[in-house]
Amino acid sequence: MSELKSALVHWGFPHMACGAFGEPERPLDDMSVPAVVVDYPEEWQKYYFEKNYVTIDPVITRACQAYVPYRWDQLRDLTNPQKRMFKEATEAGLRHGITVPVHGPNGSIFVASVASPHTDIDHLRSLSVANVLVTQVYSVLVGMRHPGAPSAPVSLTARERECLIWSARGKSSWDIGVILNISDNTVNFHLKNAMGKLKASTRVLAIVKAIRMGLIVP
Repeated sequence: MSELKSALVHWGFPHMACGAFGEPERPLDDMSVPAVVVDYPEEWQKYYFEKNYVTIDPVITRACQAYVPYRWDQLRDLTNPQKRMFKEATEAGLRHGITVPVHGPNGSIFVASVASPHTDIDHLRSLSVANVLVTQVYSVLVGMRHPGAPSAPVSLTARERECLIWSARGKSSWDIGVILNISDNTVNFHLKNAMGKLKASTRVLAIVKAIRMGLIVP
């Protein structure tokens, strides 16, 4: 977790909160994937819980429903109390925020939110960087929780590897189709197959796993 923290600070996000949710069968004493880790300013944490903002915080409710990372300023249809909460968060130094949900097996969700006090944030690049970093940490934590015997080696076809590599380079399905001279539906087919073999719920998680397993080099 310290490596994630250092990388986020480098990108201008010194504050982080993360947690694992939605695992009804997880033992209460299993702390290998932290239930909650919060690194927000202490005064804000105290104020947040005093105001019971956890019951209205749209960042939390949206995270359980979303499958892609999002910026806090992208949240819509906020109530007046929610707008006030974000205003006060800005005053506390949480000016820009990004939340990354990672959906795992059996309904489990690992959620990480990062926040910055800076005004000169590259929103698009920061969103991409936070997504990759959080997904990488999730993959490592899951590996720590379930070391066990090594699973059967994953074998990807040449086309599956090509699609993953171009996806890792930021290309859309349409872009990859143009590059490889195939349809975007065919690209999605190969990516879906690769995700299944890698037991990954998202493209990013599949890319991270493939890189860690030495299957692709972006």
